Amino acid sequence: MKHFVALAGGSKACILICAGASDEPRETLKEYQHVFERLGAETITEPLPERPRGNDDALVARLDHATAVFFTGGDQLQLTATMAGTRFGEGIRTCLQTRGLVVAGTSAGAAAMSSTMIIGGPNEGTVRRSDVDLAPGLGYWREALIDTHFSQRGRVNRLLTLLAENPQILGIGLDENTAVSATPGRGFRVVGSGVVTIFDGRVQYTNAAEVASDEPLALFGARLHVLPRGYGFNLVTRAPEHPRPPKRTTRG
Repeated sequence: MKHFVALAGGSKACILICAGASDEPRETLKEYQHVFERLGAETITEPLPERPRGNDDALVARLDHATAVFFTGGDQLQLTATMAGTRFGEGIRTCLQTRGLVVAGTSAGAAAMSSTMIIGGPNEGTVRRSDVDLAPGLGYWREALIDTHFSQRGRVNRLLTLLAENPQILGIGLDENTAVSATPGRGFRVVGSGVVTIFDGRVQYTNAAEVASDEPLALFGARLHVLPRGYGFNLVTRAPEHPRPPKRTTRG
């Protein structure tokens, strides 16, 4: 959260908190409002309870004042059904691309960032299409698909299934209390106390088009990277990066 506030402008940050994924948006907004204001940021809150609200002039105008948008957790399908394709949703995309608006989210709010998102599937399932449910996401980060609570809920099978069906995608598994600080189209760096698991979808072979949805999938040549805090990933070269070397100091 400190890193996010710093990206948003520090003491000059104005964060628009959106709780469109939450079943209890008012309580969720109060919680995050308290966190961000304690870190020195100004906040604006928006429950976004129904889709028509996403086309409201007053809500869209709030983006002019915001330096960052933060999506809370909850249900990612509820979030996309409420705001995808609305003036508010498209306004965020425009501000992200044209003036460097910082866009972030946690749990469902993070999972909804990509063009395709995972909306369900048993943690104990195998690598087969019937074990993973997909839906269109908000599309703010097109090169990747994000899964959350990754190590804690044993979700490796979900991203492997995704790679078998979409070998051009980069799968990103986020541990709890862990995030990536990303510039879409360029790269990202890991922050937090856990690890980020990267699955490079440029596989050698998959039989996804040949088997039924309830049959196990074959997958050859998938590449995996595990990155703790400070490590990065170059989205152009598709290669992990070591932490930046510490600055040298000279003492007299």
